[in-house]
Amino acid sequence: MAARKYKVALIQTQIEALEVVRNYAKAESYIMQAAKGAHLAVLPEYHLTGWEPDRPEFKSACSTWKEHLEKYQRLAKELDICIVPGTMIKECEAAVEGMPKTFQNIAYFLDNEGKVIGQYQKKNVWCVSQR
Repeated sequence: MAARKYKVALIQTQIEALEVVRNYAKAESYIMQAAKGAHLAVLPEYHLTGWEPDRPEFKSACSTWKEHLEKYQRLAKELDICIVPGTMIKECEAAVEGMPKTFQNIAYFLDNEGKVIGQYQKKNVWCVSQR
């Protein structure tokens, strides 16, 4: 019995810093194209926000992660394709009371029914605190 073959679309985009709506629209368009033949679409790290932690609007741009994850879930189901929406940055509570909040950099794996079937929190050598 031959091993089953899977096609993977590795999507690379020109990320516009903190332009979440535009970045999502580009990603969605590429995923729609990928779904015409691929089983899995993978987006780049920071594809929604870029990496701009020193800009004041970075925190609010990151706050849309859940909304966009849900959009990707619907898209996966609608197009019958698995999606790894790059990494998404979300704010988390401080591990120790009195310390500043930090950001997590998380990659999710969505199956073709839109379910989150795995996630990985990138372990960075840096820690970004809320300013």
